[in-house]
Amino acid sequence: MSPRARLRVYRLDPQAAYTGELLGAIERAEASAGTRLLDALLVRRTPGGGLEAVDLATGTAGHTFAALLDFRLDPVRREAATQRTLAGPLGAAVGDIAAALGPGHALLAALSGADEADALGDAVAAGGGTVAADEPVAADSLAAVAERLVAAATDPGSGAP
Repeated sequence: MSPRARLRVYRLDPQAAYTGELLGAIERAEASAGTRLLDALLVRRTPGGGLEAVDLATGTAGHTFAALLDFRLDPVRREAATQRTLAGPLGAAVGDIAAALGPGHALLAALSGADEADALGDAVAAGGGTVAADEPVAADSLAAVAERLVAAATDPGSGAP
């Protein structure tokens, strides 16, 4: 099967800035004509070692970005989104990713059309994040490449350009 999408995985360390640029980049990617953000996942270990996670389907329920904003700003809704994400098709991978991350670290994975620009990567870089993987894949969901996400969390240098 030939690649039809691009998998990009980013690591965010505890000093990375979470000031809304990531949500804005996702919103712009979704709204932009010709841009196909197929799937996305954010997994974060809190400084205390807890787990926070949201995937694109959970975070954009009802096709609004209010749920993503709620995830960022509202601890109760963040917990609910985390539980929904853990119950979804990426649940096992989320647990493995979280186990590989240190406290305060996060992993952001995005699956987009094969030839699309990396606007999300620009937002990650501006906030101090780094690329852990950037590769073509034959998949239409992150669940299909879950083992690759776990590998990127375990070995942040694997697959980086």
